[in-house]
Amino acid sequence: MSFQNSATAFSSNREEAPFSIDELFFSRTDERGVIAAGNEVFRRISEYSWQELVGAPHKIIRHPDMPKGVFYILWERLKKGLATGAYVKNRAKDGRYYWVYAVISPIEGGYVSVRMKPSSKVFSQAQVAYAEALKLEENEGLTPEESAAKIREVLRGLGFPTYAAFSSFAIAQEMAARDAALARVEDGRLRSMKELLPRLHDLEAEQQKLFTAFAKIRGIPSNMRIVASRLEPAGGPISAISQNYRLMSDEVTNHLGGFRVENGAQSMTESVLSRVHHGIFMMAAARLQREVKMVALEAFLTAAEGDDFKHEVEVLTTLLDAYSIDSGAVLVSVFNDVTALTRSAKDLRQLVTGLDSIRVLCRVEAGRLGANSVSLMPVIDQLDKFHIEIDATLERIMHLSERVKTLVEAAMPRTTNGSLHYHYS
Repeated sequence: MSFQNSATAFSSNREEAPFSIDELFFSRTDERGVIAAGNEVFRRISEYSWQELVGAPHKIIRHPDMPKGVFYILWERLKKGLATGAYVKNRAKDGRYYWVYAVISPIEGGYVSVRMKPSSKVFSQAQVAYAEALKLEENEGLTPEESAAKIREVLRGLGFPTYAAFSSFAIAQEMAARDAALARVEDGRLRSMKELLPRLHDLEAEQQKLFTAFAKIRGIPSNMRIVASRLEPAGGPISAISQNYRLMSDEVTNHLGGFRVENGAQSMTESVLSRVHHGIFMMAAARLQREVKMVALEAFLTAAEGDDFKHEVEVLTTLLDAYSIDSGAVLVSVFNDVTALTRSAKDLRQLVTGLDSIRVLCRVEAGRLGANSVSLMPVIDQLDKFHIEIDATLERIMHLSERVKTLVEAAMPRTTNGSLHYHYS
């Protein structure tokens, strides 16, 4: 499977059920996926009456072109309580098809799905990937779980480590495309969040360089002692220098823990990246939710005629608040972690400066030995190269960290007086 430039491989013999890009769908189901409520756009495009929709399983509008692997991923995440986005092809009662980008969220007693018309380049690529996933399911008999694994494999090949990373990218692109189509200015906070990603990838690359560089110097003190044993009696100056370098390099290496999360399984930046992906998704979902609530409010229909429609508004409001709080909490945690990362880089740089002074002593001692120091020079040259590399890497880490903090601050919500709102419960 691979993404391509067009979606011609995934077309339908039937015509598309049209709806405009400014329209949004809304529906609510119970825990079994039985439809309880929705808005008029949902009813109109589905071509069903409310009497046919309410009480029917949501799969009444499922299109056979949809790979089962996509639904496997959706339900896997929803059962974990995670709001999830996906491109979905639906089928109206008259057989016509329509595509949506759906944001589905667990709520007490069921699920809420808000859908918009997809129009970004990601959409056309996803159509092709879906067609290929469906072909594998049909021709090779893949189970939904196996199909889901194939889909995730394709996403990893495209640079998305998780489905969450892909869905955050997709919803951000769809929101930007929708803003452009409606002649609206792109959301500045969401744009700042998207701009975080390449900086964080650069920051992760620099951290990996740091880990690799320190791994390479582990053997330098031993090499220095071997050379010292040939040049001087036991306990001589070079032996003492190698011992001091080993002790200080161990301290510096231990300090690298500040660049990893608590369990040490991943770098701090990897942890931040996963949270930023989540924050982008929740921030975009909040915008979509706000528009559903404010723009489509009067179109909402309840489960049965005469029901109190206030419940639907309360459900949407609760979700909007949850999305906003969640994305805000992500920003605060990212800001705090990147601040700690900057501090760790500064502390590490001070330690490396102390380590560098021992390197200078080694070079002075080599000068004293004159021609006898020829076997020591490769070790000193290795130290020189290491210290130049480490200093440049730490400088880049601090620069990137400051840029990330600036973008996080730009993405943070502000209070009514324009000050940053840092605290979330």
